[in-house]
Parts: sequence; structure tokens; C-alpha cells
Amino acid sequence: MGLMSFFDNVVECVKEKIDLVTEWWDGLDESRQKLLIGCAVAGVCLATVAGIAYSLGKAKGYRLAIEEEDF
Repeated sequence: MGLMSFFDNVVECVKEKIDLVTEWWDGLDESRQKLLIGCAVAGVCLATVAGIAYSLGKAKGYRLAIEEEDF
């Protein structure tokens, strides 16, 4: 029963946090909600572009290192 009570406590805690965030979100006016959504989308796009640029740069650097080696 200890494991089930642990899961019950976790679910209850998460439910309280979700209710708190939902109340906060509903308290914002529509323009602030749109601004917050826009900022979140911009952050995700920036992280995606940075990840792609990093992986392309890393692959190019790896390829240049292989081309410079004398095997």
C-alpha cells in the first residue's frame, strides 16, 4: 500500500500545480496570453534552429577533420 499512497500523493500534488497554473492563465488578459504564446513559440523555434546549426557545424567540422588526415 505504500507505493499506491505515494502515487496518490504525486497525482494530488500535480493536480494542485496544474490548477494553480490554470487559474493564473485564466487571470491573464487575452493580449498577455497571446504574447506569452508567441514568446514560447519563438523560444522553441530558436532552440530548434540553434540545434540544427550546431549539428550541421559539427558534421562539417568532422568531415573537414577526416579530409585533412593522411590515412
